[in-house]
Amino acid sequence: MATITRENIGLLNDKIVVKVAKDDYLPSFEKAIKSYSKQANIPGFRKGMVPAGMVKKMYGTSVFADEVIKSVEKGLTDYMTSEKLDIFAQPLPLPENDNGKLDMNNPSEYSFAFEVGLKPEFDLADLGTAAISRYKVTVTDSMVDEAIENIRGGNKKAETTEDEEGAEEKPAEKAALNEAFFQQVFPGKEITNEEDFRKEVKAQIQTQWDSQAHNQIFDQIYHSLLENTRIDFPQDFLKRWMQNGGEQPKTQEEVEKEFPTFVNQLKWTLITDKLVRANNIEVKPEDISNFAKQQLFGYMGGMGGNMEDMLQQPWVKEYVDKMMKDRKFVEDSYHRIQTDKVFEWAETQIKPVEKEITSEEFTKMQEEHQHQH
Repeated sequence: MATITRENIGLLNDKIVVKVAKDDYLPSFEKAIKSYSKQANIPGFRKGMVPAGMVKKMYGTSVFADEVIKSVEKGLTDYMTSEKLDIFAQPLPLPENDNGKLDMNNPSEYSFAFEVGLKPEFDLADLGTAAISRYKVTVTDSMVDEAIENIRGGNKKAETTEDEEGAEEKPAEKAALNEAFFQQVFPGKEITNEEDFRKEVKAQIQTQWDSQAHNQIFDQIYHSLLENTRIDFPQDFLKRWMQNGGEQPKTQEEVEKEFPTFVNQLKWTLITDKLVRANNIEVKPEDISNFAKQQLFGYMGGMGGNMEDMLQQPWVKEYVDKMMKDRKFVEDSYHRIQTDKVFEWAETQIKPVEKEITSEEFTKMQEEHQHQH
């Protein structure tokens, strides 16, 4: 059994040394050599009859190294599991490790050192005391007038006349504000006069602004949690991991440039994970299948017809079943739905201050926020 020692080398940064003896890896090495002997195809020998000594001479060095490393990795994994170490990324091998010392002709005790970055314990910011505003955009008569003019223009019909020079389009008249027009714009609603039509247009505009304001609340929640939750990080370890732990090595300059964004993303992931665990937030298969239907509903939105009836069609189920087998779609949908559920829960914890605001002020506020990002 591997011998493990562990020492702290920095903030949330530990060094773990795994020491393996001959008994930890030699039996598996000999077994691997025998397995190679049975499978090797070498000219002059029947398959399965290659001498173990020849196989050892040809492949022994690499097989020996593999078995030693496997033994070390098992010891490290077992230790982290038994100690319940919650770490960032993966353990990083330290430069002091020298695989060149491995010698199958002189098997002995080997030590391998790793460093790990430990995930911190932390307390979440109190959303109940967060300074959050619920904005209510004032819909003015001029906004309603402009919307109606756009609608009338969008429902007008152009005429063409024939003259000596050929076909010519005649300027179209705007749609008349009559009951037929009201039904065309809002089918199914009992609107018979201009006053009620204006009320419905205003309500539609208000709904659009309320939706944007609702998203703005989520943005405030995000920043409140991110800025007011204190979390310590093993920064030196994370920078080394960014530089050497990915598929492509990064320069120190690249790491320093990307690190602030990386840490913010990491911080938000930790916050989200804690909220999910603490509040038993679940994403079920039916959540994902319903999300697939909603996406399809969005794609079909401009096709007309009764969406509820269309979504009951057999081909819709076939589409959803197909998407549920798409791993990327399922993973992306899972994270999106989970994030939505986190924000929905968080919204129940806040005490926002209601604020009236003009559309110009709200738009400017959003533009300034985007510019800061």
